[in-house]
Amino acid sequence: MNIKDVEKATGISKQNIRFYEKSGLLHPRRNEENGYREYTDEEIRILKLVKMLRMLDMPIEQIKLVLVCPQQMPHLLAQQTRLLEEKLESTKYAITLCENLRKADCTPETLDVDSYLEQMEQHPGSFFGGWVSDYKSVKQYQHEMTFTFTPDDAITDRYSFANALYDYAQKNGREITITKEGLYPEFVMDGVEYVAQRNTTAIRGFPVTTVQCTRKDSAQDEDYRHGRKKWLRLLRVCWPAILELAFILVTRGSQSLMELFSSKEGILMLAALTVVCVAMCIRNYYLFWNLKESSRRG
Repeated sequence: MNIKDVEKATGISKQNIRFYEKSGLLHPRRNEENGYREYTDEEIRILKLVKMLRMLDMPIEQIKLVLVCPQQMPHLLAQQTRLLEEKLESTKYAITLCENLRKADCTPETLDVDSYLEQMEQHPGSFFGGWVSDYKSVKQYQHEMTFTFTPDDAITDRYSFANALYDYAQKNGREITITKEGLYPEFVMDGVEYVAQRNTTAIRGFPVTTVQCTRKDSAQDEDYRHGRKKWLRLLRVCWPAILELAFILVTRGSQSLMELFSSKEGILMLAALTVVCVAMCIRNYYLFWNLKESSRRG
């Protein structure tokens, strides 16, 4: 059974199936003739079990223990039950508090905030503790607008690119779902949408491939800035020609300009000015890239 059949049979996306493979939850064999993975009925059953346990919010590492040590399943389920009960208790208390606030019919100005805060801080559980890590969310957002990593294997096609992303997610304990495959794949990591691209740099003379991932919301702004940079680069390179044309038009006028360039001397002058202008454009082009490379190294 191929991965498309497995996707239909289990209701699990092929991206998640590959992620579970990378996590060590199942090990399908490959067809020796075409190299494709082939899934057995037992692996279908394992995937359905993984889906069920994930729907119970059991972490991947705990599910791996269930598969490796089946006798541990009752203990792990009891542990998961306690965690869910704690979440349920905190959620019930939060619902009750919301109802009390609604019935009190208070405005933000008349609400006794101190009293409610005291009740919430004294209540056990982590439901009300999310605000403590708000600054971490902001810091993580700023830090992960873009990130770069070096894959272990070469990226030659969309499959190897997807495997590189799965490897990165597994090593860093992240949840990933690839939404668009290709050499510019798009994926969701921990609820954030990214676009990836591969870059090749030289380190001590050897080519090294890196993967740069950028948030989709910032990638749109980056496209705008990139387009603006291209126009500024063109203006920087071609400004001698623009200034020359403007100077001639201002000093000679359009009719005098036509009379000048209709003569032999005018044509020679135009040729000389063109050579000088092209030389200045080439100089500006290489000067621009040299300055850019120097700023990168600095």
